[in-house]
Amino acid sequence: MRNLALCTALMALTACPADDPNTTDSPTSDPTTDGTASTDGTATTDGTDATSTTDEPTSTTDTPTSTTDEPTSTTDPGTTTESACDGLDIPAIDESGCEPLATDYQPRTNNSADDEWPACVSDTGPYTLVDNPPSTIARIVAYENIADLLWRKADPTPADFTAARSEYVLPEGLESRLVRREDLHFPPIPEAEWDPQVDADKQCTVEALATKYAERCVGPAAMKPLVDEAFAAGQAGEGDAKIHAARIHGGLLWFLYLSVYKEANTCATVAPKDCDSAWAYYTGGEAIDAPIGMAAEVDAISGNAHERIHDGILATRCWRDIAQDGGMYPLLETLPDDQQELFAQGWEQLDQGLHRGYAVIVRDHMQQYVDASCSSADTQAHWAFLQVAGPVLNREAQDRNPAEAGKLAALWTTDAPGPDEVTDAIFALDAIFPCP
Repeated sequence: MRNLALCTALMALTACPADDPNTTDSPTSDPTTDGTASTDGTATTDGTDATSTTDEPTSTTDTPTSTTDEPTSTTDPGTTTESACDGLDIPAIDESGCEPLATDYQPRTNNSADDEWPACVSDTGPYTLVDNPPSTIARIVAYENIADLLWRKADPTPADFTAARSEYVLPEGLESRLVRREDLHFPPIPEAEWDPQVDADKQCTVEALATKYAERCVGPAAMKPLVDEAFAAGQAGEGDAKIHAARIHGGLLWFLYLSVYKEANTCATVAPKDCDSAWAYYTGGEAIDAPIGMAAEVDAISGNAHERIHDGILATRCWRDIAQDGGMYPLLETLPDDQQELFAQGWEQLDQGLHRGYAVIVRDHMQQYVDASCSSADTQAHWAFLQVAGPVLNREAQDRNPAEAGKLAALWTTDAPGPDEVTDAIFALDAIFPCP
């Protein structure tokens, strides 16, 4: 849990969140002396990362033919909601009072010299690669290309959906990982139930297991169906293209959010180079002050949340460096308790940052929904995104604040929320997910 110093700068009716101060220095890169590769975030991908043990390719799906039901209409473009907007004041985000915990890794403050962490390769700030630039970078480039074709366009065409799906199903691409993505916040599948013919990290591709353990196997159980259906409807020209694009956006952002967390774990438990994938899933392999992908979306709303996620990524990389033995990287289970505890500390720091970063993206879309409602504009695409992305926070919200979490959970199931309802939910969201 983190304590939040939320600002109360009031915004008139439909005001957008204010920009946050961002004092991050641009990373620079110097060759390392211990044989590890370092990057200033401008590395490009060479395609498939042939030595990865956790990101093996899986087969892609054929062009889907199913379609999706459209969300129930919310605000009609010709319907006024002026009275419902009277007196609505949504505070802007102001995180100037946010402070890290004493136990957090803080590379941006005096190069970590004042925190409790031992010296490590991450102290100078830029991310230092464990191995070669990961193939993950190409997936985030594909995400950006899909965004340009779909949700950044006013009216995407069926041809745009076809081109976007081609980016999605590239070999070793987004689809190949999304179809097996697990949510490590939920208990793993019991080993006794594993299919012996399937690798340990691909058990969720077993249909029976994905159905039985749907919360853990969120990729095949939830992400894949909604993304496939939205692509199929968009390619067929059925329904509202903006709604389909919004659903794809929500599904892929959900995937990126969980992927950063997952790769940071397998960096310790399976393959050290997965630290590089965690970094790339968030920043796209770019510097902290010029990110793409999810990091760019977080940074545009909250510079503090973006920097704290990056600190968490560097914390797991720092741990990986501290826990090495003469250039070798022993796995977590073989290390003494103090090393295991330090990893848990850094991984939790990252998790807290990711929760906040994802929450501010959801908050921003809630604000956009209120703005559209109060100007009698179309709200359906905003609501389509929120119905996919919003419920992702339910588990953590329930753990932190059950009373406020109930307000959010109820909102996501509403067919046509009013701007006042969404405004109330923004206050609940802020209370549950303060700055990390």
